[in-house]
Amino acid sequence: MKHNEKIKQIRVDQKLTVKDVYERGVAILGKRKAISISTINRIEAGRSHKFSSLVKLCFILGIELKDLYKGTELETCLVTRKNERASEYVISDKAVSQIINSPNQNFLVQEFVLQPSGQVPRDHAEEDNEKHEKFLYVISGELACAVDDQEFLLGSGDTVSFNSTKPHFFENRSKTKCKFLTVENPGRY
Repeated sequence: MKHNEKIKQIRVDQKLTVKDVYERGVAILGKRKAISISTINRIEAGRSHKFSSLVKLCFILGIELKDLYKGTELETCLVTRKNERASEYVISDKAVSQIINSPNQNFLVQEFVLQPSGQVPRDHAEEDNEKHEKFLYVISGELACAVDDQEFLLGSGDTVSFNSTKPHFFENRSKTKCKFLTVENPGRY
């Protein structure tokens, strides 16, 4: 089954019309953030649509994206174009991130952009029976990376990997923008 067929089936099973879904979206997300009736129709028809619209539609229908993917062509392979990513997460006026992989996977990949003096707040994964790892790759700029009681200054092309249950944070102390990726396993969405 294709994902567009499954999303339509979920809507029909919930006894909702396209207009009902639109109105629910307006009630939940507000008129500016809701997806339009034409976008819902486009998704259900299998025509081109943004990944962020699919995420919103799942939220409105009360389903998880990974449940939508199950049993569809998106379960095994998903291409997400740069302009189709889910919305940016604004950490502060100097720090933003985007999830750039499918939530159907066991890991989480985020792209961060930090302006000068931008930071990602201290974080750590909860300790449990799983092994928690984080990998970071600096695309451009310089990044100060603190893990537990160690600090590393990373430049373009540098990497660091560590146990993500250890407290860690990232900061751009340079005068230019820094862009980097993190890969976390298991993913925490």
